[in-house]
Parts: sequence; C-alpha cells; structure tokens
Amino acid sequence: MTQNAILFIPDISGFTEFVHHTDITHSRHIVSELLELLIDTNTMNLELAEIEGDALFMYKLEDSVDVLTIKKQIETMYLAFHAHLKRYEYQRICHCGACSSAYNLKIKFVVHYGEIEFIKIKDSKKPYGSPVIQIHRLLKNSVPLEEYAIFTENVTAINETNKLIAEYDFGTITFAYNPLSHLKEKLPEIKPVPDNVPKHKLFDETQLVKLPVLELYEVISNFDYRLLWTKGVDKLEYDKNKVNRAGQKHKCLINKNEKVEQTTVKKPVNKNQLVYGESTTNVPFTKRMSSYFILEETEKGYTKLRTEVFVDFKPLGILMKPLMKKNIKKAFLENIRTLILLIDSGFSTKK
Repeated sequence: MTQNAILFIPDISGFTEFVHHTDITHSRHIVSELLELLIDTNTMNLELAEIEGDALFMYKLEDSVDVLTIKKQIETMYLAFHAHLKRYEYQRICHCGACSSAYNLKIKFVVHYGEIEFIKIKDSKKPYGSPVIQIHRLLKNSVPLEEYAIFTENVTAINETNKLIAEYDFGTITFAYNPLSHLKEKLPEIKPVPDNVPKHKLFDETQLVKLPVLELYEVISNFDYRLLWTKGVDKLEYDKNKVNRAGQKHKCLINKNEKVEQTTVKKPVNKNQLVYGESTTNVPFTKRMSSYFILEETEKGYTKLRTEVFVDFKPLGILMKPLMKKNIKKAFLENIRTLILLIDSGFSTKK
C-alpha cells in the first residue's frame, strides 16, 4: 500500500575529505556526535530510516506538507550543528587533523515529497519507491553553494529564483535551493571554557621524552592509554564514543572503591606549546586541584614534557600543604617514570 510521505535528508558536507585526511578514530567520533545531535534536534518527529555514513535518511507519513514547519526544522538543526562546531573549537584539547579541522564541516538538506511503500527486512521496515531514489540522487547536484536546503516541486511551488532542473537516470526533476549561511547570525554566543588555575603550585617537573609531540599528547590525553602509565588507578569510567575535550568528565576508581571525578581543562601556554589538564574537587582539604601537562617539541622526535600541579585549599587546608606536596611529588614522578618506560619500550599510538 502506498502512502504519502515527507522525505528528509540532512547531509554533512566535507565528510569524505575529512575522514581521508585526518585521524580516523577521532573523525569517526566527531561525525557520530554530529549525527546524534541532528537526531536529538528532530522537532518534527521524523522517523529515522537509515544512517548513511555522513547523512541521515528520515521520513514522516503526511497527507500534506507544511513548508514553514520544515524550514523551522532545518533552521533548528543548522544552528545546533554550527553551535556544536563552534563550541568544539573552543573546547578541543586534541591537535590531530580531525579535531583541528572539524570547523570546516558543512551541512546541507534535501526535502522531497511523494508516494512510498515499505520494504521489510527482518524486523525493520524501510521506505521504498521512486521518491526514495530521487531524493538520494538529489544529493549530487549543481547548486553553487556549500550550505543550502533543496525543496523539490513536490514540496513547494517554485519560482524562477534559485530554480534548477536536474537530469538523472530516472528523468528530470525541478527544485529550488535556499542558502543557509545567513542563519549563522542567529547562533548563540559560545564562550570559551574557563581555564582558571588554582593559586598554590605543589609540583613542577620537566623531562625529555623520546616521542614526537603530537603522539605523546595523544598518549597523555586519550583515556584509552591512561591505565598503561598511571599508577593507583584501578578503573577509568568515560564515554568511549566521544573525543576528550575541555569540560568533559571522567571518573577514576582508586583503591578499588574510591571514585574521583575529573574534568578536562586547559590553560594559556606559549604558541609553540600544547597543554592538557585535568581538575577535580574530590581531593581532601582542597577546593580544587588541577594538573597540567605542557608539551613542547625540541629536536625531531623528542618532546619536552613539563608537569605542573596546582591547588586551592579549603580553610585550614593550607596546613596540609607540606604533606600534600610530598605525596603529589611521589605520585606524579612515579607516573612520569612509568610513562617514559612505556615509550622507551617501543609503545606507539600508531601501531
């Protein structure tokens, strides 16, 4: 039985180049976050038929089309997409190709309307029919913009402004395209994550590590490697589907029963340096403790690693400063030695 349906595809542009020229793990996580965001901002109650790599194929059974509602849906998704990228630019701590170029990603939309049927595959059903083929063909078009929304003549009446006629293997189809870049004027203000550093320095040590700066940064900032060099931590709880960035939280299980929540942070450093930090409010006698790893490339293949620890004390907590300083020095020096031994053993993130 055929039914009328709105067919809707948000498509992330620049995806192919992004994946082929960047870190595959981080690019996968970033695109996954963006697709999840588009699904979460589905105000029209569209059904998700398929996740198609860099795009979502969605539909809604309707006997009529409300173009204003569709345009509002597009605006909502567009603003959420670019607000996320803008926030990501402020919050990222990784300097791999994927994380540093994510802001180049764009988004476009294709909207079509027609009679469809459904084909059942095991326990799922999927839209089927000529309109389904047509909307997918329209992803390849001659629109002279990076970001736009396509509406076919089945969706809305089309005048000569921004009108195009495309020829495909199924014949011709007439559509209009609307530019979207002007919507960026409606983006909310995105403020950088605060990087306030506690005022009492308890630890400051520098070592030379035989590993390129970006690779060492990955070892330190990627939670997947944390237990390989951090002593005293039995387990790490974190979202494995997200790239670590400023403001992201994770939990360390210490001594098998004590959980310490950490937040990824940054602080200002020189242009030739990278910084990764973590902050917690779970340390006794302190309001907050923050540790920072500052990396600077020296000779080829070597990185100067500076480790700093700062705290803000609770009232009378300052009395514990000498003991804390001693314990923190012991713990961090042991971790750094373990990190260097790990690197010297031939460990590499590229293996």
